[in-house]
Amino acid sequence: MDPIVPTLAAILTALVGGAAGEAGKSAWESLAALVRRRFGRDRQALEAVARPDAVAPGELASLLGERAAADPEFRAALERWLAEAGPVARRAAGDPVNDTVNIVSGHVGGNVIQAREIHGSITFGGDPRR
Repeated sequence: MDPIVPTLAAILTALVGGAAGEAGKSAWESLAALVRRRFGRDRQALEAVARPDAVAPGELASLLGERAAADPEFRAALERWLAEAGPVARRAAGDPVNDTVNIVSGHVGGNVIQAREIHGSITFGGDPRR
């Protein structure tokens, strides 16, 4: 499974639940516009975003994850959407403090750290006495 799918499913679940109010509606409309621009003739994708209750959030996340895996431009646009919609969904879920979205994509040839806040130093390899 593409690593973007669980994050996408969580955000879609919050938006479909309606708890995000107008901001959630706006985020959904933004996603629908993105899908229409990229997949204007893909009936399955268009129907999936036509109404928030048209398809289960997990199914929509899987569908969009498949499309993102096959289309790097769509993936980049979807990641930008996630970065914008994620904080809206988390606030709606009662988490006003944690507005961090960590997304790692493409080939990573080195170390990756995902964190909201880091206090202190981080070291990879090398002499620990330095």
